[in-house]
Amino acid sequence: MFHARALESAVKQGRDAGEGYWTLLLEMLQWQNDRGEFEDRAVDFAVAFEVSPPSWEPPPPSADAAAPVGNAPAAAAERPEALAFSGVMTGPSDPQLAKLAEFREGRTVVPIEMAAVERVDFVCAGALLNAIIRTEGLRKTVQIAGASPIIRALLLLIGISPRHFIKAVQ
Repeated sequence: MFHARALESAVKQGRDAGEGYWTLLLEMLQWQNDRGEFEDRAVDFAVAFEVSPPSWEPPPPSADAAAPVGNAPAAAAERPEALAFSGVMTGPSDPQLAKLAEFREGRTVVPIEMAAVERVDFVCAGALLNAIIRTEGLRKTVQIAGASPIIRALLLLIGISPRHFIKAVQ
């Protein structure tokens, strides 16, 4: 599992750590509702990258109440042709990732709905990157919708391109 300590040690390198590590750390602090630590790190980020510090945005109210049970049917109704991931995704062989190979058959665009995903660990994020690379090797386009800001930050950090992320179809 990917820990905050790994992020902390990376951002100690300042600008050399890269903006992705900083962004992920700041997102984590917001989701943990740790405004004091966020403000301190935001100033460090601003100094390191010579930009204005990012603004505090508290997590949405009742983030725990927005469990995948409530989100999954709505997400599926909005994008019925999308492969819907949900819950906590962990490890190199999460069962939901296995569905991607079957789902991509007969499609040129492979939409993945992640609105109901609570968390993705670092290892599973790497496995998703590998699955996307394999899918693109078959001349298919992968589109990811609904990923929370912290999940999006992690996926960007491990190498999934920003071009894969789309706004959810409404």
